[in-house]
Amino acid sequence: MNASLRALALAAALLGAAPSPAAEPTPAPRASARELGMQLDAVEKGLKGAEENLRFVETQYTQRPEPSDEDSRVRRFSDGEIQYLLGDWPAASVLFYDLVSDPQFRAHPRYGDALFYLSDSLFQQKNYIGARLYLRELLSLPSSATRYRDALSRYLAVAGRLNQFDGIDEYVEKARSLSGGQLPPEMAYVYAKWLFRRTDLPPSERLARARAAFTPLAQAPDGNFRLQAAYHLGVLSVQAGELPAAIEQFRQLATPPSAQAAQVAPSVPGQQPPAVHSPESDARRIRELALMSLGRLLYETGRYDEALDRYGQVPRDSDSFPDSLYEIAWVHVKTGNHQQAKNAIDILLLVAPDSQLASEARILQGNLLQKLRKYDEAIATYTGVIDTFRPVRDSVDTLLRVNQDPVAYFDRLLGRTDGPQDVTTLLPPLALKYASTQREVADAVRMVGDLDSGRKGSEDARTLAERILQALDTRGLETFPELQEGYTRADAVETALTHAEASLVRVESSVLETVLTPEERARLESARKERESLGLRFSALPTTQKELEERRRRMQARVDEVDREAFRLGYELQSLNAIATAVRKWIDDTRAERKTDPAEEQEFLVQLQAEIQTLTDLQAELDGTRARLADERNSADTSLAGEQTIRTEYAESLRREHEVLALAEGRLPQDAARTLLRAHAVRDSASALHTRVVAAKGVLRGRLETRGRIIRDKVLAEQKLLERYAAEVASVSGDARNLVGRIAYDSFRRVRQQFYDLVLKADVGVVDVAFTKKQDKTTEMQKLSAQKDEALRELDTEFQDVRTEGKE
Repeated sequence: MNASLRALALAAALLGAAPSPAAEPTPAPRASARELGMQLDAVEKGLKGAEENLRFVETQYTQRPEPSDEDSRVRRFSDGEIQYLLGDWPAASVLFYDLVSDPQFRAHPRYGDALFYLSDSLFQQKNYIGARLYLRELLSLPSSATRYRDALSRYLAVAGRLNQFDGIDEYVEKARSLSGGQLPPEMAYVYAKWLFRRTDLPPSERLARARAAFTPLAQAPDGNFRLQAAYHLGVLSVQAGELPAAIEQFRQLATPPSAQAAQVAPSVPGQQPPAVHSPESDARRIRELALMSLGRLLYETGRYDEALDRYGQVPRDSDSFPDSLYEIAWVHVKTGNHQQAKNAIDILLLVAPDSQLASEARILQGNLLQKLRKYDEAIATYTGVIDTFRPVRDSVDTLLRVNQDPVAYFDRLLGRTDGPQDVTTLLPPLALKYASTQREVADAVRMVGDLDSGRKGSEDARTLAERILQALDTRGLETFPELQEGYTRADAVETALTHAEASLVRVESSVLETVLTPEERARLESARKERESLGLRFSALPTTQKELEERRRRMQARVDEVDREAFRLGYELQSLNAIATAVRKWIDDTRAERKTDPAEEQEFLVQLQAEIQTLTDLQAELDGTRARLADERNSADTSLAGEQTIRTEYAESLRREHEVLALAEGRLPQDAARTLLRAHAVRDSASALHTRVVAAKGVLRGRLETRGRIIRDKVLAEQKLLERYAAEVASVSGDARNLVGRIAYDSFRRVRQQFYDLVLKADVGVVDVAFTKKQDKTTEMQKLSAQKDEALRELDTEFQDVRTEGKE
């Protein structure tokens, strides 16, 4: 109101109102009216830029309606679907879990799709239990036939892996009803394979049901699954002991590919198609398996020539070619053709010297060389096997004797360390190629790793929930980058308006300085000094988008520099942890060889454990520091501490200057009133913009409160679930105590036994060769002795008459 009255007074002066009789003539302002006009032009230009920036804030942030809950769910579904199609299973599972756990989304038409995407993402991550849970829920929905078939195919695969078959027949019958009484071929094939692999049924029932499922597929002339189903039927005939029928079935499949339609199954719906398979390659693989099966059956039935013919048809580039050579050798052994058997083994060792068959093939090679009476070569072959496997056997023996409680030792080493561990860290490299139990140990390690990951994930989630709640309480807008960006742009506009106010105050000072009283001049000087003390910090505040980008780059560079140093320290901590683990392992491995006093060893272990605990504490502190750095990096691009305070204090000092100057406006000469009136008009425009800035900030703060309340409610609900999950993980972890150690110990014993048998066979072979060689020498000596006796007898007979005549 006062500003308006002053403007009216100035306007009256411009219209010719007479000055006050008491007014004395005053000297002219220091700056000319033209110069002051140019300054006001610059201020108006700056206000236009500020208005454009403010309009952007209003159109993009405050006037744009907040997305509804339905829009947010649709967007999350779209984001999750994109991640699923890109193969980012963890990201997809997180997004779809958030959706399916929302009660309001259950009525959405795409709820079934979300369940399938979630279950399949978990399946791809080998989380079969989680996948089974959501697949069961999907199968219980009245979904479309297509989605039901996809879900059932996945559910059958999961059931086979978990050996949990409850309720599947009901789901299959429902799928039949949705498909008009007959399963689609792709689902029928998956169901038949599931029946083929079932272990919970009596053998006779399993065979009958699997045959009933595979037969229609095998009889379809143009079916996509004809060859696969026919091969499974042949295997079922073998399992039933019907060898003639199996031979005939495999014989049909073993015909050249040109004589049969190369029909193969497409990929299971919802599953990524194999990148390296084609219909031709799959048909070829089935033919190769049929040739191998046919050769074995012919061998079992004594038809050796036919068996050799079938084995010989296996292509040289086939994965089964080494197996075919090994089995060819045994066919020749069966027929007594040792040279041909040796030739097959020689080829096998040439084309697959590192295969698991190579060790047994060398033993057989030694036997064949012995049969061929090539004793030196046989001994060299056996000696090579001994030299290869005996050191590895001794290493495994040492590993098994490493501790009084090897189960606990393996469990601690494989499943209770911070770094990723597997059997490759324990077994010698050669043993890994022959350890058929490698997969069992790997599966056990993976299971314990999953438990540890679950426990760590629960702890990380709890920590993350606390950080989110703390951020909502302390960081405000920084937790919502979109709102923060809008608020920062509004701050930049407010800073620009404050700069404009400073320019207006300078113009007014130039106009009114000569009419100020000494008291007013002193007050103005005091307010000006206060403003100038804040000027350096205020001038650093950004007023444009370019300045905001520059500040973002500068602050992020500082945070990145500190984060790089933190990463370097983390690497050093990992190295120290590895050293500590190696020292502990060396102590366990060499305990039987050292003469260290047990008390000294115990004292050293206590010190080592203290150091390990220190490293653990330092790692936790470093992790917290890096987490805070991440938060700072996210917030450094849009806010600075105390920014609003600086702007407010600077604007307050300008206001006090303006109040002092306003007291002198009534004493202004008539010729200077026009410039001051224009300055007031510009200030009115700036005030209008400032009102809009305040309104925009109010809208953004309101949205901040709304979003913060929604997220807080979700986090609090998840915290309750986390407490239950943590209890479940702790219970399962207790049940799995020493599980990895037991599996590893038993597996390594079997590996050791396998190597022991190989070395034993080679040792026996060496002895047998020596004994056979001795037997041959003995036989040869006996033969020579017999020949000598025969020759003596012949001589004696020949000279009998001579001896008789001599006697006479």
